[in-house]
This record gives sequence, structure tokens and C-alpha cells, in this order.
Amino acid sequence: MKFSQVFLSLFLIATTYFAHAQQTDPTKAPKTNLVVTINGKEYKMSEGQQVLRDGNLISVKFADYKIFDNGSIRFEYPRHFSFEYESDIGYKNWSFNGNNFVIMYFEIASGTLNEFVKEISGQFGKGNYTIKRTTKALGNRVLGGRRIDVKLVGEKLVLELFEIEMQDGKTRILAFQDAPDEYGNPTQEGKKAVRSIQNTISYKN
Repeated sequence: MKFSQVFLSLFLIATTYFAHAQQTDPTKAPKTNLVVTINGKEYKMSEGQQVLRDGNLISVKFADYKIFDNGSIRFEYPRHFSFEYESDIGYKNWSFNGNNFVIMYFEIASGTLNEFVKEISGQFGKGNYTIKRTTKALGNRVLGGRRIDVKLVGEKLVLELFEIEMQDGKTRILAFQDAPDEYGNPTQEGKKAVRSIQNTISYKN
């Protein structure tokens, strides 16, 4: 029976399988192993390896992105970003941290964007920041928000906070934090992350 005629279920197990894998270069960290299941049979593979099945060559690799979906919004972000989540009564915060760029998403039961911006900017100290209105096209919406430019001890920091309006009355804020160069140019990491979100974000209502 040809491979194309066989019912194929292929599952990449998200949890890392850390068996003793062969290394082609002992000076580099071992590759993350994957378990691929084809018709109930498991194949243990490293990223980039291949397996021959019924005359068909199968290879696996990690996507360049991960997907965030909390039921309200969904978007793709760079794979190397770390993930953090914290919550309290009436407050939820998701953070995705790169080397120089941070994506943050907030859901707040009460309060406004202006109040949120005022609270954040106050932490930088009077005279160390400026605030202005801004907009950004993200998916099929143009979101309004605020941009905070911070200059503290010779270092620059830019925070952009955009409000996502939905029908349930919650305040939702998608924020980007970048550390631009001395000329104010955004980081390459930041441009790539924002572009990914712009192209993939969707809103549930």
C-alpha cells in the first residue's frame, strides 16, 4: 500500500525528549529531540533528521514561530522568545521576552488605557519620558494607543501600548517594548516580531 493511501497521523510531542542523542559536533549543545508518530509507530528524531517511510522521505524541523491564543486574540511570535504569565484579581498579563524586544498583553477588568499609561510612565521619574498618541495597523484593525519615549541614564527605551476594544467591557492592551539604537532606530528583532504580529493577529470579537 502506498504511503499516500495510508491514514497518516503525525504528532510532534511538545515536551522535550532528552535521551542520549548522538552529536555531530561535541562543542555545540545537543539538538532537541522530537517524537514523530506515524500510524501508531514512534520515531525518535532530532531536528533536521529524516526517516524513510513507504518510499517517502519525512523530515521534521521547528517552525520559526510560536502561536499565542488566549481565546480573545491570536498571533504568531518568534520562537526564541520566552513566555511568562501572571495574574491577580481582575488582572492578567502575558509577556514574551526576546533579547532586546518584549511583547506584552494585558487584560484588565477595570481601568483605562490612559490610567495604565500614567501608572507605567510614572515609574521612570519626572522629566525622563515623553508621551504621544500613536496608531498601528495590526491585522484587520488600526489600533490607537500611546507611545512612551524614555531616556534614562543615557539609555533609550520605547514603549508602545495599544488598546484592543471588545464587547465585554474589559480593557485589553497589547504593548511593545524596544531598546532603539542611539539614532532611535528600532532593533531588527523588534521589527521582525511586530511584522509577524501584524501579519497573523486575529481578534475573536
